[in-house]
Amino acid sequence: MRPPALRSALLALCLAAAAPARAEEASLTLLHTTDLHATLVAWDHLDDRPAPRGLSRIATLVAAARAEGRPVLLLDNGDALTGSPLAGVWREGDRALPDPVVAAMNRLGYDAMAVGNHEFDLLAPEMERARAASRFAWLSANVRRSADGRPAFSPSLVREVGGVRVGIVGLTTPATPRFLDPRHVAAFVFDAPVEAARAEVSRLRAEERCDVIVLLAHTGLERDAAGAPRGGDAPDENIGHRLAAEVPGVDVLILGHTHEAIPWTRVGATLVTQAGKHGEHLGRVDLALRRGRPDTAWTVTARARLVAVTDSVAADPDLEALLRPYHEAARAALAETLAVATAAIGSPEGRFADGPAWELIQQAQMQAVAADVSLAALPNAAARLGPGPITRRDVWRLYPYDNGVVAVELTGAQIEASLEQSARFLETYTFEHGRPLAAPGWPAWQFDAAEGIAYEVDATRPPGDRVAHLTFRNAPLRPDTVLRVAVNTYRANGGGGFAAIAAAPRVGRSVRDVRAIIEDRLRRAGRVDAAFTRNWRMLPDYAPGPERALVDLLVRRGVAPPHEVLRLDPDEPARRGDLAYWIARAFGWRERRLSGAFADVPDSLEPWLDGLLRRRVLGIEAEASRIRPFAPADPGTALDWAERAARHARYALADPADARAFRRSLTTGVFRSGAGDAPRAALTRAQVLGIVANLRFPTVRVLETTDFHGAILGGASERRTGRAIGGSPVLAAWIERLRAENPEGTVLLDGGDCFQGTMVSNLQFGRPVVEQMNALGYQAMAIGNHEFDWSADTLAARVREMRFAALGANVRERRGARRPPWARDDTLFVRRGVPVGVLGLAYRRTPDVTLRRHVAHLRFEDDSAAAARVAPRLRRAGARIVLGVGHVPARADSNRRALGEDLVRLARGVRGVDAWFGGHSHNQVDDVIDGRPVMIAGALGQFVAVCDLVFDPVAGRIVETRQRLQPTYADEVAPDPAWRARVERWNAGVAAEAAVPLGRNARTLTRNRGGESALGNFVADAMRAAAGADVAFQNSGGLRADLAAGEVTRGDLYEVMPFDNTLVTMELTGAEIRRVLEEGLASGRVAQVSGIRYAFDLGRAPMDRVVELTAADGAPLDPARTYRVACNNFMATGGDNYVTLSAGRHLTDSGEVLRAALERRLAELAARGEALDVRPDGRIRRVGGGEDRDER
Repeated sequence: MRPPALRSALLALCLAAAAPARAEEASLTLLHTTDLHATLVAWDHLDDRPAPRGLSRIATLVAAARAEGRPVLLLDNGDALTGSPLAGVWREGDRALPDPVVAAMNRLGYDAMAVGNHEFDLLAPEMERARAASRFAWLSANVRRSADGRPAFSPSLVREVGGVRVGIVGLTTPATPRFLDPRHVAAFVFDAPVEAARAEVSRLRAEERCDVIVLLAHTGLERDAAGAPRGGDAPDENIGHRLAAEVPGVDVLILGHTHEAIPWTRVGATLVTQAGKHGEHLGRVDLALRRGRPDTAWTVTARARLVAVTDSVAADPDLEALLRPYHEAARAALAETLAVATAAIGSPEGRFADGPAWELIQQAQMQAVAADVSLAALPNAAARLGPGPITRRDVWRLYPYDNGVVAVELTGAQIEASLEQSARFLETYTFEHGRPLAAPGWPAWQFDAAEGIAYEVDATRPPGDRVAHLTFRNAPLRPDTVLRVAVNTYRANGGGGFAAIAAAPRVGRSVRDVRAIIEDRLRRAGRVDAAFTRNWRMLPDYAPGPERALVDLLVRRGVAPPHEVLRLDPDEPARRGDLAYWIARAFGWRERRLSGAFADVPDSLEPWLDGLLRRRVLGIEAEASRIRPFAPADPGTALDWAERAARHARYALADPADARAFRRSLTTGVFRSGAGDAPRAALTRAQVLGIVANLRFPTVRVLETTDFHGAILGGASERRTGRAIGGSPVLAAWIERLRAENPEGTVLLDGGDCFQGTMVSNLQFGRPVVEQMNALGYQAMAIGNHEFDWSADTLAARVREMRFAALGANVRERRGARRPPWARDDTLFVRRGVPVGVLGLAYRRTPDVTLRRHVAHLRFEDDSAAAARVAPRLRRAGARIVLGVGHVPARADSNRRALGEDLVRLARGVRGVDAWFGGHSHNQVDDVIDGRPVMIAGALGQFVAVCDLVFDPVAGRIVETRQRLQPTYADEVAPDPAWRARVERWNAGVAAEAAVPLGRNARTLTRNRGGESALGNFVADAMRAAAGADVAFQNSGGLRADLAAGEVTRGDLYEVMPFDNTLVTMELTGAEIRRVLEEGLASGRVAQVSGIRYAFDLGRAPMDRVVELTAADGAPLDPARTYRVACNNFMATGGDNYVTLSAGRHLTDSGEVLRAALERRLAELAARGEALDVRPDGRIRRVGGGEDRDER
């Protein structure tokens, strides 16, 4: 028999074993940067101005993340030490201060850095000094010392943080030797990274017992999201997909090298992320770990995002102070004047034509190594030196790389092969509109031009067969002729796949880099001009110029044969005979029987001139019987002849204002200064073709906004990128930019719901929005459901202030079936000689999605029938293009393709409408249905739909369409100060009220239209408490914004609930409460609730979708018992088809706006010193499938 003590001990052990183990949880955060290239301070040294980037701003974000209290590891993914003027100036000086990048990263407390290819820009002794000074690990598992085969760097680092062992493995792109002079990499061997990573990850898991593995790999993704291969300098340069797919046991793969910003993606089970370049983003990966018992493995959940570094992110003052001496030294060095330019030295046509900036680089290379020929890329096609003083900053901007110069010997055949390799940079030219000149994914620095020889590159030919007419010193270059060729060290080492250059004998090199050679040449010259010799050209030769799109249009429409424009000599003066020929050819006006009226024209031109003569296009010139075909074609003559041709072709030019606008439109896209009256100088050959294209095929541009909802102040950021987007000044700047591309042909429309939604608009009943739309020159808007939120009388008052049409062809008064006096069916106007009609539609279900009493006197008819009635009427009135704009929704997929609903039905079912523009659904739609553009421009002024309709007035039809959705990014435009002043005036009486603090919010409360949301819980709970009700309902569509963590102001609540809905109470039975839920779910709408819990299945039949319903405490809801119910007045009057609520007993509207209930709840918490802290609690559960409906 066991002693009692032993029995007790055994019993205790048994009980312990039987008891369920408590689950363990842990968390940590990985912060990461990559490709800093010594961008340390919040300053752009090349433009000499502050910049939203740099390690000093990153430091502020790092400090904030560390302050959250979770364990943090800070990592860098290489290419950190070189690449900026700050580091370059330090390296060329006395180096009395330590390496600035190492000093900054030490101060910031980095844990590790993967070794990037540009770390090898330093010779081995200098790289070793930098590593020795680093208080963080340099990692690379695939780089060994060539002397002894030992690891050149630590393969990995193991850190234990928060009880979790984290293994970090570093990798370097194996293509590194291809980028650098052999002296820099001779001491190293670069192994295959996949194999190296497999071995090190396996070791960390087995020997180091690591719970989490992070692969810090200085390489990029070799395929894009669609699976297409990305270009690189070498086949093994980018291997991110391979690493994620072929190295087991990796939880997080952090990439670099390609400078891409990848918030997150997944390859198999591995999370992949990349933080861009130059300190423009801080990458963040939050890891949550959980395990059932200490002796089991952790389950790791990883979420990644990129935090954009914006102007609002302050620079860390301590780090800025540390870096100030380096920063000031760089600014002083870059400000040195080298020479004076009498004219601008740049590349007016970018990389697609020779220019003075390119020649400056070529001549520097040729001089440095006494070469016959130079091959060089143009690093910065936008750089310009002068006119006036040329500084070192200008040269750095032109040539930011530290490349040296090497002389190699190449035969003529090898030079041609190298130029063919370079020409792969060019996309095959097909005359399509908008087709890029450069091949996608081909880096610009891989496009070399040559100096010292002459040649053409015909982009219409296939790759490998593009270089033609190759000459050296005015004679054809023989394949066996050997020439001394200057190239930079990157190219000489095989960069870019130039095989002949990599294998060529080296016969010389410069001790100085290209940039220093250019600087020396400028210092010696003192004064320089922009003269250069054009020794090569791309074909078609007009492609780099501003008239490209117009000439291509003539080719596509059969007016200009490709062989006639391939060597157009676009900048040569045009002759009057050219002008006459192309106008006549554009309309097909060629006479077979010659008149003999012109004594001074070639025989080939006379049939075309007779065609113009017969149609009285030539005017007084024809009367004089002398056309002067070889005299320069001046703009006045071109516009006169074009206008006469248009009148003969019966363009809509009867109104003098329309005729003047048409003349102005003829120069659209022709002159570099933009559209407008043509200058008096003679026209070039390309300009003549541009004018003819505008004459023959005028383009009407349609811009649409929709669902602006009074979003005047902006302040939103795009979720994917973090970039600021929208707001009145920014939207106005975008609209003006887009209109400036076609000023006389632009039509500006809106899809409705313009006013309601923000304090600045609501408190002024939409007046600021009308003023905005008047100022921007809208032609028409569709009437949205929220236009009725303040009553039809208020809408009528706003319409009286509009200088544009408010359209609702399907809106009729119930009494008399007349159109309301404030609405129109359509509008008609002329653009570029083309009559354009616009019909507009209101949402057919408007009574369901606004307060019914405000529209009780109106009938919203079938929109298809209304459109089918109005479109032919517009055609009979003379419209040659008919547009449809409506507050009409559509569903769309992630590619913005329309999947269904009203807008799709209209596009498919109504004839005679050339393009449709919708709204209401707040989504982005960019599609073509049955040949017609179908678009919705999102909401809140964050997108503009752009649709170009190319019209043939002779055939009477649209011959081409182009469309896109343009995000209104704030960082791409410079808003007019006058617009900012307008906004300040509109907001003057509102800002103080909006800023009133109400309390604090512990965590961001988000919306969810398809289920339970924390925000819905807060609102419904506050409503139930305010009404003393048993149950509360809030429609999800009435919650218009998330409530951010932190201080909550009155303006914040206004953004959440802008619609001034009031609190209504009534009595319903338990069975009726179920019916309310079913009525919403019948249309896929999920009501937010308080006081009850329910589960639903949208896959079941309508009115049978609630599968569970209980009180908040889990007790069954008595179907027969009467409950006091609260909801908003929109729902209580049958909005969203909640019929049961509208029939509730003892229905009482308190008149109190719902926001007041929310304010009271926040005030109660603030009085107790507490923050609002609401989380989902499972009161709404979704089971099964089915589809949500997103009503607005």
